[in-house]
Amino acid sequence: MNAITAVTATDIRVHAVTREDTAVLLQLCEEHHRRVAAQRLPYGQARESTLELQEALFEPPLRAWAWLATHGSDAHDGEALGYAAATVGFSMLERGYVFQLDSLYVRAPWQPREVADALFAQARAMARQLDCVNLQWRAAPWWCDAARPGAPRHAIRVDGEHYVLALASG
Repeated sequence: MNAITAVTATDIRVHAVTREDTAVLLQLCEEHHRRVAAQRLPYGQARESTLELQEALFEPPLRAWAWLATHGSDAHDGEALGYAAATVGFSMLERGYVFQLDSLYVRAPWQPREVADALFAQARAMARQLDCVNLQWRAAPWWCDAARPGAPRHAIRVDGEHYVLALASG
């Protein structure tokens, strides 16, 4: 058995992204973007500048939250396994804030369920801390299998079409 298959939930460390983590977060985002590029053709290219990312994550009022999952004895010095990022939106129908899990990415060949579950738990905890009326996300079928242990059984799957209109810069 190799080290990759031996990783357990107790080996996974998750922490909120700090300014010092920005380079690692951007590397994971780039990997994630390459993995899903075919699905994201209408979205346009990522901005070269990280100014908006830095403002959203670190300058009040915070507009985004992100977490890194690592493997190792120290969360900040371990090997990066994946990340999750979320933003707050508002629902007119529920008349309250909703927490939107925008990205959840786990590097191959790590076991995605354990890492994804650890990252998802952080997003759910933040949604509760912010007193959001719900947590929303789009997820891959391997993660949404409600029959597996640890899945949020009370989550409701809503199918639909997602439209994106790319806006030209300038």
